[in-house]
Amino acid sequence: MKKEVFGETKTGSTVTAYTLENKNGISATIIDFGATVTKLLVPDKTGVARDIQLGYDSVAGYEDGECFFGAIIGRNANRIKDGRVSIDRVVYQMEQNDNENNLHSGPNGVDKKMWTYLPNSDTDADSDSVTLICKSNDKEQGLPGNVTMTVTFSLNDDNEFKITYDAVSDMKTVINMTSHMYFNLNGHYKGNVENHFVTLDSDYYNPVIDFKAIPTEENAPVAETVFDFRNPKQIGDEVNSSELQLEYVGGYDHNFIIKGSTGEVRHFATVYAEESGIVMDLFSDQTGTQFYSGNCIGDQKGKGGFDYHNRSGLCLEPQYIPNAMNFIPEDSVDSPIFEADQHYHTESIYKFSTK
Repeated sequence: MKKEVFGETKTGSTVTAYTLENKNGISATIIDFGATVTKLLVPDKTGVARDIQLGYDSVAGYEDGECFFGAIIGRNANRIKDGRVSIDRVVYQMEQNDNENNLHSGPNGVDKKMWTYLPNSDTDADSDSVTLICKSNDKEQGLPGNVTMTVTFSLNDDNEFKITYDAVSDMKTVINMTSHMYFNLNGHYKGNVENHFVTLDSDYYNPVIDFKAIPTEENAPVAETVFDFRNPKQIGDEVNSSELQLEYVGGYDHNFIIKGSTGEVRHFATVYAEESGIVMDLFSDQTGTQFYSGNCIGDQKGKGGFDYHNRSGLCLEPQYIPNAMNFIPEDSVDSPIFEADQHYHTESIYKFSTK
């Protein structure tokens, strides 16, 4: 593992970059501001490494950015209706930072905090890892409890980039973490991902009520809809169609229920870019994944001064069903409400190959 100074925050904290590399030429760089993946280099079908992660060259970019490029999201990922959560008949009000709803925990999410590096005693010779820890204080996001979150990034010689999440609170609260990496398998500078083929192991998705993007409580069949990715399909095939669900959010920004059981690591998705030949397979143990086609990136400068636009990258965010704390029974394995001292644990694996 290589460590180097990445920059400095506006408040004077030194930001360190940690780079993991395997024997096959894949490398991942993570900074301790937001536990953010800033770079992910993967060799293409000709052996040339491409950086497939959208991001910024400076700490200021991540401090000011509103797209959550590469960041860990917590303590809650996705949207909460009206920013309200009821726990044991007490209503907690979070900041309404997205169409009257709370998105990704609001401005006090851990994506904008400094994390602390924890020395790792990993003895696996084929693995390299970085562990970061962060604390979210009681009511910091409007939610109860002091929550300690630990995230470990690892890279092995089987070309698996793994993110392991652990957390515990001293009060009953919501915990639902994810990574907000934006992928463009042709390279972050290559513009549009509509030519990427996506496969999702999902028979059901969660429709949204309206443009505010809060899902209904329905698990709707994907069959015979634009949401059917059970076989490989290019994002651009139907993303611009007149389907109302897509018009509400400008493309795909929906949760897909993945086959199998929550807590069971299983295959979630495959993404393939024909130009580079890079294939990414996603595995996780979560309930589902938010598939976001980068509809609201907007026009901005990314790494190397390259221009980013809408659909310059796509996100696959393993997590509980959005707003689940407001309609999934607490005793369900699919509920993101955790008792005091109850251990939250989940993991996601991004495996790379070429064809």
